[in-house]
Amino acid sequence: MAVFALVDGNSFYASCQVAFDPSLRQRPVVVLSNNDGCIVAANDRAKGVDEQLKQAHQTFGQGGYQAARPESLMYQPYFKVKPFLDDMGAAVFSSNYELYADMSNRMHAILGTFSNRQEIYSIDESFLELSQVAHLDLTAYGQEIKRTVRQCLGLPVAVGIAPSRTLAKLANHLAKKVAGYDGVLDLTVLAPTTLEALLETVPVDKVWGIGRRLSPQLRELGVETACDLKRCDVKWVRSRFSVTVARIVRELNGESCLDAAEMPDGQRQIISSRSFGRPLTQLAPMQEAVSSYAARAAEKLRQQGRVCQAVTVSVRSSPFASKHAFYQASHTVPLIYPSDHTVLLVKQAKRALKRIWRVGVAYQKATVVLSGVAAKGAVQLDCFAPEPRYSPNERAERLMAVMDQLNQTWGRGTVQLASAGMQNGQAWRMRRERMSPRYTTRWDELPVVS
Repeated sequence: MAVFALVDGNSFYASCQVAFDPSLRQRPVVVLSNNDGCIVAANDRAKGVDEQLKQAHQTFGQGGYQAARPESLMYQPYFKVKPFLDDMGAAVFSSNYELYADMSNRMHAILGTFSNRQEIYSIDESFLELSQVAHLDLTAYGQEIKRTVRQCLGLPVAVGIAPSRTLAKLANHLAKKVAGYDGVLDLTVLAPTTLEALLETVPVDKVWGIGRRLSPQLRELGVETACDLKRCDVKWVRSRFSVTVARIVRELNGESCLDAAEMPDGQRQIISSRSFGRPLTQLAPMQEAVSSYAARAAEKLRQQGRVCQAVTVSVRSSPFASKHAFYQASHTVPLIYPSDHTVLLVKQAKRALKRIWRVGVAYQKATVVLSGVAAKGAVQLDCFAPEPRYSPNERAERLMAVMDQLNQTWGRGTVQLASAGMQNGQAWRMRRERMSPRYTTRWDELPVVS
């Protein structure tokens, strides 16, 4: 029997901040989105306050400020909830992506030592295939994983263990929600009746691959919980929905038949998007921003061992600016050959930008999307197209490998295209007034112990 563990970092962004400042362990901690816009992550103490807010609507005030208490902290604009955050003594941080990415790489490297097969699903999630240690006490093994990550990195994780990836996801969810499991839940040792009783407590939208898109349709058909979905007829589900949803039903019944890449929320695009620190009205800084975003997306593409088949650039002005009419546009440039080469992708992104650029607009945001993402492999050449300059090309691949290695060793932006502008002169860069030091990747930002 196959056995999988899903190991997930708890409140990962916030936990990375707490790991380097133990004084924050007893305080609510939240992390803001780009340009310090909205709350996108919170630790357990802040989530506890979040649950209280959902249960009671009151008023709060300090210094003459009066407003309805927010229903929830998560995804609220920071300026709206700042008085409440100040009142509860919360620590607020700007997103420190360099720190989070490095801590993620370290965490996944540690997790890889516990299994001979690892699937990195996201920045804070890994599937581990545990069939080779299935004869052990897997709850104890999960606790050992948890202790090791905590000891080495100071990060809390939860471990869900089950005979399929979908059940492992649910086990991980329950391990975090139910205090009695102490962060580790092994479903392989439960009797079938006990497992079904547990799945009865899980809403169907919490099932991996179902989410908010399919759950309303399922609820209309009387499928309210994970257990209801488990009991559905596979043929009926396949005819009513899709092959993937039918496989989810089989997975809930303990049959391993899905890879992480097959899930509906698996990554088919790579998106690099930021709001600017201030509105842009000139083409040159906009080209720098788009070049930088395209280069970052290309780097992610290579990290996954994939290539893309098209580049899309979208731009927009602020929808709240009263002085100017709202403008939004996008353009897609297909590639002759699938590629992961930064120079080519940046070149196509700049071409797309010129097609949609409009003089006199104060731009607030740009987005670069690499689509048609697929595994890297053999390419069928086009006898009517010019010889590929960038990809597939062994010399170009070596160049990208050196570029990635230098940026990983010495920090992002050490080597970049000139079209992205100099680091200190990028007027479009994000506003991150509350960013912590990049403790693990910058020599001049190492923590100081006195």
